[in-house]
Amino acid sequence: MHPERIAADDQFEHGSGRAAELIAQHSSWRERLTILRRVPPTALPRLLGASFASLPRRVEPVQCEIATLDRYQEGLTELARYLSCPAPALPDACAHVERLLSSRGDCSGAIGASDVLFLHAFISVLAPDRVVEVGTLSGFSAAVLADAVAQHQLSQSSSVVVETIDLSQRCLTDQTKPVGFAIPQVVPGLSHRTRVHTGKDARHVEQIARAGELKAVFIDADHQHPRPTLDLIRVARFVEPRGWIIVHDINLGSAGERMAAAGTPFEHGAPFGAQWLFEAWPFEKISGGNIGALRLPPKLRHLVSFALAMLRIPAELEPLPARRTVEAFITALVEMTT
Repeated sequence: MHPERIAADDQFEHGSGRAAELIAQHSSWRERLTILRRVPPTALPRLLGASFASLPRRVEPVQCEIATLDRYQEGLTELARYLSCPAPALPDACAHVERLLSSRGDCSGAIGASDVLFLHAFISVLAPDRVVEVGTLSGFSAAVLADAVAQHQLSQSSSVVVETIDLSQRCLTDQTKPVGFAIPQVVPGLSHRTRVHTGKDARHVEQIARAGELKAVFIDADHQHPRPTLDLIRVARFVEPRGWIIVHDINLGSAGERMAAAGTPFEHGAPFGAQWLFEAWPFEKISGGNIGALRLPPKLRHLVSFALAMLRIPAELEPLPARRTVEAFITALVEMTT
């Protein structure tokens, strides 16, 4: 057995997870050097040491799943404690969330009910001025974010509260409709404060945010590994130190395996990218069931060894897209550490 594999296994001895196992299995010197060959010579000194450094010790997530509407206020209070924030006084919050939940059936590809409750509560506690979302689809989750943000803004402001980005022009789950079609249906009073950016990916964040500006980003785009991690690396420098990145479908891969075994596979597939990202995240994190929040470290350079380790897990992509994604990943790492 390779010495570095023993070291990787030791780093994750306090937690179980398929991502940790995969990182350990693909940590040979040869695989690390293969990645480093793609690094531009000027950036190589910055990434060389990180590629061979030990990973931070993996941590277990705080559990805060809000399964039903009647547990929303309790979950809100728990999240406020975890986030070291005052519990917000929002007397109409449950009514807001109830209206959002009642709209789910009209929005193809909408996030699950417990995901809505966690996302709304998390943003309500964090109280950001604006949230960026990567992966719009119907726009239902953008509507949830907009509602949560706007609750804290007492004046009838016209400022944008959600910037949502999607690579497509048409909704993946309903090609007859444009990306973001559900926003005016679900939150008609906030649709003018929710800006949809189509034909763009996570790189577009640099056009709409300043470095270190954002309190939170929600990632729910391509789940094929390593693209969720790539999205995180691309947006991290625009999030404040120790800010939060929320990731959806952190149990999708395992759920897909169970459904396939039962003979009813998911229509759009069930890649593990978001799940592996959440499982292996070595910093503070909160699980809300199939949705989770990842806290960035104080310094972005602390992300480099983790990101390079994730890149060693074989991609869930065809060879050509996989090569292009690795190249984009290296570019994003270089930009993040410049």
